[in-house]
Amino acid sequence: MNQTNPQTPNKNVNFFLVPHIPFDDQGLRHALTHAERDFFMVLCHLSNRYADKSGWFWHTDTLFTTRGNKERGFAAYGFSQSTCKRVRKKLLQLELIETKTGIAKYGHWPGTIYRINPQLFKSTGVHYEPRSEPTMNPDRRPP
Repeated sequence: MNQTNPQTPNKNVNFFLVPHIPFDDQGLRHALTHAERDFFMVLCHLSNRYADKSGWFWHTDTLFTTRGNKERGFAAYGFSQSTCKRVRKKLLQLELIETKTGIAKYGHWPGTIYRINPQLFKSTGVHYEPRSEPTMNPDRRPP
């Protein structure tokens, strides 16, 4: 259960970058539902695992089985096709992701090619140093 992921060159094992804007920006944080944030996190995870050097990666809404008998597709993460379409449309409108249609190969449906907007990572600051501003919640109640 607690197995490490196989090493891939230039990929982090159990760590992946996530832009902080959708979670730090008040407007975006209230504009996104939990399902939309979860879908965005899955996209960030998939980007880290499968993206090429320019950041593009392929995935499909439906469930499929790889040659190694592993289930993939957004259905494997618990997202229905209608949720994928709705969330993809919203993330595109908010310019958090970019998409293009995949190319059909071997008679299979091409799926969608995704990329996390590269501009989002430029605003991600350093998070391993002490913060200059206080991190306490001013309301004295749980967030």
